[in-house]
Amino acid sequence: MRDDELLGLIRDTPWIAELLADFDFDTGRVENGPPEPVRLPNGAPLEMVAGDASGGAFLLAGTGDRRPVVYAGSEGQGGLVAAGLRDALALVVGLPSIHDALGVPVGEDGGRKLRAWLAEADDEIREDLPDLDADRARLRAALDLPEADGLLEALHAAAADEAYRPVSDRGDRYESML
Repeated sequence: MRDDELLGLIRDTPWIAELLADFDFDTGRVENGPPEPVRLPNGAPLEMVAGDASGGAFLLAGTGDRRPVVYAGSEGQGGLVAAGLRDALALVVGLPSIHDALGVPVGEDGGRKLRAWLAEADDEIREDLPDLDADRARLRAALDLPEADGLLEALHAAAADEAYRPVSDRGDRYESML
């Protein structure tokens, strides 16, 4: 499924959009725009497709059927999240948060410490959201999403990609999310 088709499915299916908002990918925040006008160093176009509770923005970069997803945070951190919308959604749905997933390096242990950190964060979330796993399964099925665990290394590599680090209108480059 192309990114525009996937985005159309989300926008046209209220329960999917509402549940994604619970996972901090809120398509209703698009009308407010990103925290500030941003661009990519190469000048590729950016299209905001969702926001999060902290005021950050998820943006599709460039043109085509599969577009990279860039995050621009309200605190000046940002960068590439995934090579396409489907993988970005898998991360948003399958992890406690993108920020948590980038808070601990993959490291020499093959990501064991990171995965343990994420499991602890999920356990804390389940205390307030007992349907977390069922909601994840529903979204994965409806949107045909892969498991997020297989995308962790790709997320870390993407976040380090300088070519996708947003730049403000003042010319300030956003800090790395790593």
